[in-house]
Amino acid sequence: MLEDQEDNVEAVAARLKRVREVLGLTKKEFAERAGLSEQVYGPFENARRELSLTAAKKLRKTYGLPLEFMYFGKISDLPHRIAIAL
Repeated sequence: MLEDQEDNVEAVAARLKRVREVLGLTKKEFAERAGLSEQVYGPFENARRELSLTAAKKLRKTYGLPLEFMYFGKISDLPHRIAIAL
């Protein structure tokens, strides 16, 4: 369960990937809509790099993803459409 995972890089990556899949977007589409390149975003979702605060804030602004969800898995403040699909 996404909420039970800790804030390690793999857990953050799994949450990002799941949200992107729920939204039906490719990595490129997901990244570019948030103002990120796929080259910048990809390592976050592939657990090769920790999610930067700058990128997290762009994802929050674009998709309504709370920082508490991305970093710690707290689902209570997620947009309804995403929360019900998780």
